[in-house]
Amino acid sequence: MSVSPTLQNYLNRGDIPYRLIRHPYRETSLSTAISAHVPARRMAKGVVLRDDEGFMMAVVPSDRRVDLQAINRQMGRVFSPAAQRDVKILFRDCNKGAVPALGQAYNMQVIWDDHLAEEPDCYMEAGDHEDLLCFSQSTFKQVMSDKPHGMISH
Repeated sequence: MSVSPTLQNYLNRGDIPYRLIRHPYRETSLSTAISAHVPARRMAKGVVLRDDEGFMMAVVPSDRRVDLQAINRQMGRVFSPAAQRDVKILFRDCNKGAVPALGQAYNMQVIWDDHLAEEPDCYMEAGDHEDLLCFSQSTFKQVMSDKPHGMISH
């Protein structure tokens, strides 16, 4: 599959530079980072959350877990993890478990973890289990510049 069509359109429209990296098939972001020889702290994973107002994506390093209390406090809302069936519908052009950490490409609100801004580059799933997108730190920050962020993982 390579890059999901929705994500590819978003990257093309924004003229966003990236590198595409192939890796052996893996099903989790942490195991993908290991197989692609990428430090886990540089591998961003997108976690889809839901509340009464709709969906939002939390983007955190693959070696960390989403801190729902921190997100709820910062956003003034009460999120919980989205059901897998909802994720499948929202990301219909992606393989199960290979959600790109760019929810904005799917018209979704995004909040991201400040730990990702400390790294020289950022990697994320491209929509399948064999391809990663790699962004420079400046590109990642530019793509996320208008999105809320904070210490939202532990």
